[in-house]
Amino acid sequence: MCYLVYLSTTNREDLSHLSSTLYHFLPLTTEDDLALVKLLDHPILWYLECQYGGCSCHFRYLCEGNDMAFAPPADWSPEEVDDIEATKAVYDVLAKMLADGHKVDIIAVWDDAQAEAITVRDVSLSEVDRDSFRFFENHKFNFSE
Repeated sequence: MCYLVYLSTTNREDLSHLSSTLYHFLPLTTEDDLALVKLLDHPILWYLECQYGGCSCHFRYLCEGNDMAFAPPADWSPEEVDDIEATKAVYDVLAKMLADGHKVDIIAVWDDAQAEAITVRDVSLSEVDRDSFRFFENHKFNFSE
């Protein structure tokens, strides 16, 4: 079982060119979960893959059932340095797209999540700093600048 992150945007740029050693943007395929993808609002659809390929596991996540808040890594809950850096790098891409006037939303799910289990949350990146950003399991983020 793995995490999966789907993204939609109004940005027509080929996001695969923004991929790095820490993450990859891949166009959605027919194998992607169409029920979840239908929850996205914008016409251009992408899958966010971690550096190891296949899934979206190697980013910062907050699991369902926890106090759903943005927060920087804490000593009492160790996280992998690469996961932290990958999440910061994706944050930078999201912030740039928003600054350029594009709309963006993301769904981050555990791979057996059902569409009706998704919680929707509006997220202003101007209120969430780069070090505190993380994905929330089974949540859709509607981003604003």
